[in-house]
This record gives sequence, structure tokens and C-alpha cells, in this order.
Amino acid sequence: MLLTLAVIVVAVIIGWVDLPGLIRRKEWRETAVYSAMLLAATVFAVIASNLWEFPSPLYIIMWIYDPVNHLLARLTGT
Repeated sequence: MLLTLAVIVVAVIIGWVDLPGLIRRKEWRETAVYSAMLLAATVFAVIASNLWEFPSPLYIIMWIYDPVNHLLARLTGT
């Protein structure tokens, strides 16, 4: 719990330092991308700091590739 809190505090400090400048310059796309990436990094850091099991991205690639592979095999007759 303490590690999770530490990760969130660090992420808030990083956002507190960087985001006001982006908002002041009205860089809305950069602000949105920066916020999304900071949020994703924070989520992954919380998962890593708590040593939770997280599925490998390879399973997602296999989940997408398997139907495409079957479709191509049917189309080519192999």
C-alpha cells in the first residue's frame, strides 16, 4: 500500500510540474497525449510495485493474429 501511494504521489508531482506549462501554451493535443501516457505509466508502475501478475502482451498479439491466420489459410487453401 505504501509503494502504491508513493508511485501515485510521484506521478501527481510530475503532472503538477509539467501540465500547467502545456495548458498555458494551449497545447491541447500534447496535454491529452501527455496525460494519457502519464496515466498509463502510473497504472503500470502500481502493478509493478505491487508485484501483481499481469498477462504478457504476447497473448494479445496471439489473440489478434490467430483469427487472421485462420482466415488467410482458408483464403489460400492451405
